[in-house]
Amino acid sequence: MEKKRKIAMVFRKVSFAEAEEMDIEYYANVDWKESAETVEEMRRMFWNKEYKEGMVKVVSRGKLNDDRDDIE
Repeated sequence: MEKKRKIAMVFRKVSFAEAEEMDIEYYANVDWKESAETVEEMRRMFWNKEYKEGMVKVVSRGKLNDDRDDIE
């Protein structure tokens, strides 16, 4: 039994190179706000754990009398 859809499915079978060109053309014509939203969504997908836990800042403190050799 086939479902009736409100939106028609439109697709085209293309090669990888053609698909890449279509992507470039699409993103070249996208508004900067939509582009920024897409980038933020992708960033949240890749850095999901860090967004939930929060970024951790590591700070170390050194003294002038510490025995360390910075010139190596």
